[in-house]
Amino acid sequence: MKLTEQSVTVRLPLPGPDGQSGGSAVSPAGVLCALLLALACSNATADEALDRQVDQAVHQYFTQQLADKAAEEGWQNPRFTQKVFALPDGAPTGPCEQRLQARGIEQHWSGYGRLRLTLACPAPAWSVDVTVQATVYIQAVMATRVIEREQLITSAMLGYQEVAVSRQSSGYFNRIDQVAGLSAKRRTRSQQVLSRDMLVEPWQVRRGERVTVVANHGDIHASTEGEALQDGHMGMLIRVRNTASGKVIEARVIGRARVTSILERPGK
Repeated sequence: MKLTEQSVTVRLPLPGPDGQSGGSAVSPAGVLCALLLALACSNATADEALDRQVDQAVHQYFTQQLADKAAEEGWQNPRFTQKVFALPDGAPTGPCEQRLQARGIEQHWSGYGRLRLTLACPAPAWSVDVTVQATVYIQAVMATRVIEREQLITSAMLGYQEVAVSRQSSGYFNRIDQVAGLSAKRRTRSQQVLSRDMLVEPWQVRRGERVTVVANHGDIHASTEGEALQDGHMGMLIRVRNTASGKVIEARVIGRARVTSILERPGK
């Protein structure tokens, strides 16, 4: 910060009756040093007071921003650390007489990276733009043991790990119930934070296995056995051969080894 001139009063030993000062004599150089020291201390105190106000204003800004962002993203128990870069040259050095206010220059805060803020003091009126940065930490779902490829994931395999929010963390899971019931695309090591591109809905039907084919027409419900000709996730359309008739139909996967008939293929 740039220091400003301030009026400082320094108490010196008073002269005695003989014109000599009481106690040890003080040279002009000593008086000058005392004045400079007092001025430096006064300026440092003013700087520290303003620094505290800046930190408080930035902290309040990020606290509100983080509350909104956490509600939007579903973050669990977030926290943040902040950094305020140096005020620009010519910025005031004395503390604001009222609460210092911080407002964002950019409209959207992504939750990471640097940000420009305007600090505004109501009295005496002044404002400066500063660069700040908040590092946000959230609880992300991780594997607590090795998960094999295509293994069905249960809650007992999962826990939480604190991670810093970054561009890559947008694919992390915030709750264990978002992961339980999925399966791993590849072998996952213990203590690894899980992301959406690592997991997939588990196969409900595998090619070549026996499935139950359900048909519903109003109040009439019927079922028969079939052979899956394709793998299928929940909701997928797959080809199934009716075991009794040999006909191939399209069926939608509705559960583990269960499908519902959609359309018979003509000529089959």
